[in-house]
Amino acid sequence: MGGRSELFVVVMAAFVAALLTIAVYYIARARRADSWSVLLRRLKRLDRDNIATIAGDHDFSIDPERISAMIGGMEGLEALEANCAVLIDLACYVQRWYPEAVVVAEELRLNAREIQWHLGRLKGTTSAQSLKENFSDYAHPAVSIYYTMTCLLLKLYEKGNLPGLRELQRAI
Repeated sequence: MGGRSELFVVVMAAFVAALLTIAVYYIARARRADSWSVLLRRLKRLDRDNIATIAGDHDFSIDPERISAMIGGMEGLEALEANCAVLIDLACYVQRWYPEAVVVAEELRLNAREIQWHLGRLKGTTSAQSLKENFSDYAHPAVSIYYTMTCLLLKLYEKGNLPGLRELQRAI
């Protein structure tokens, strides 16, 4: 009788382990799907056409006040800064399937630090007049770098034939 009860316990333990393994697999799978949606929802809405226009202005011919209006002033730049973290997270997210994404993620991190530097300079201005005078000097490069970041991320998704490219294009 002792042998049968031990066998029963072993079989039941294997059965429970199998059920737990299946449950963990499906929970992890659901979280991955949710995390993609959560990442996209974290992106703040910015006018991509205006960003592209500013980024394409290589000779700084756009009036600083127009740049401010096109990007939404300091609030728009803060949204841009917040989006930098999301772009990095989106690159890191795909590293599971596409290990080469680590290079893009690191480049995005470096770009984000540069944007933070430019915006830090703007936030450190002491007066409204100083902010107005310096806005273009720091906002223009920050917007241009951000545009480059979005292009890099989109190229990563295209090159890797990664799922979610269409959603990402719409969100960015």
